[in-house]
Amino acid sequence: MRLNRVLAIAKKNLRSLKHDRRTVGFLVLMPLLMITIFGYTFGGTIQNVSVYIVNLDQAPSNSSVSEKIIASLESTDTLHIVKMLTTPDGVGAAAEEVKDAHIWAAIVFNETFSADVLAASRSLGPPASIQLIIDGTNPNIVSAVTGELQTAIRSVIGSGAAAPMSVAPDLVYGKDARFIDFFAPGVMGLAAMMVTFMLSIISFVHERSGSTLDRLLSTPVTEGEIVAGYALAFGFVGLIQSCVIISAAILLFNVMIVGNVLLALLVVFVLGVGNQGLGFMLSSFAKNEFQAIQFLPLILFPSILLSGVFWPLEAVPTLLRPVSYFIPLTYAVEGLRSVMIRGWSIDGIWVQLVVLLGFAVAMLLLSALGLKRRR
Repeated sequence: MRLNRVLAIAKKNLRSLKHDRRTVGFLVLMPLLMITIFGYTFGGTIQNVSVYIVNLDQAPSNSSVSEKIIASLESTDTLHIVKMLTTPDGVGAAAEEVKDAHIWAAIVFNETFSADVLAASRSLGPPASIQLIIDGTNPNIVSAVTGELQTAIRSVIGSGAAAPMSVAPDLVYGKDARFIDFFAPGVMGLAAMMVTFMLSIISFVHERSGSTLDRLLSTPVTEGEIVAGYALAFGFVGLIQSCVIISAAILLFNVMIVGNVLLALLVVFVLGVGNQGLGFMLSSFAKNEFQAIQFLPLILFPSILLSGVFWPLEAVPTLLRPVSYFIPLTYAVEGLRSVMIRGWSIDGIWVQLVVLLGFAVAMLLLSALGLKRRR
């Protein structure tokens, strides 16, 4: 082995990179983008969890323990108290809001709460109970809300004293759910997205570089038919992969599926079709497979970190949270969890389906227009 030959080859490769500005920009900017997103996301804490408080405590304000706890809860960034209710029918109304997934939790203080606390502190009765009606589809949210309640209790009674009150969680959904039940829907959506996007963008660039696409365009086949054919094929591939994932999750890990499996697979299929169109559209900006691969982290990393796959959107920093609502995977993950854990039908996830269908139609139309320009 001669050093001068090795150096000559290395120099040749570096010189080729020098003339490819897109690759140079990718090598410099992509690590910066990755560490920025990772840093902000992992550095974030759960914030602005929407809750109702139903305070039925009859004690006077100057001796009300519930008001002291509520004041402590209002000072935290973790919870966002959407509404305060003080009538008995407020318990049912708050529970319905949790059931409809409009809020995450309802914190209820009963009519004798302060009196019960006083009796328990004198060992004259059991600890006073705070009822926590909460959506159990996300264990991180449940842990955050419960933790804030315990912190508020300690701030009122002191950390060294025996607690004369306790929290009684009442899970509306996911009573027997484990973390893997929360995790599985996100993995299904992520897998479908990655497969369809990667296959489509690399396949289209390869077929264009091999002139296969040009020969196809020279036939009577229309641009829309070409795009629809690819969308059907790659969407089906993503669907098959999701079937494999969900089958393995059920057989190996006994993952909870409360709703209709076919509806969950419909969500996956529509997401796959949309990402196929995105891959087709972005492939027109790449001259070869190497440049096509550069789009993968640009699309995948924000989707993985900001769409709620691994942790709730409430944990995404406020600066980046608006970006989450422009990521299609966000709506797919929410739709899948609503079907698989909440057991919702199409009436409950129609918003997510409409957004995903809109994304798919827009991407396919843009892909067809791109082909028309090429023809």
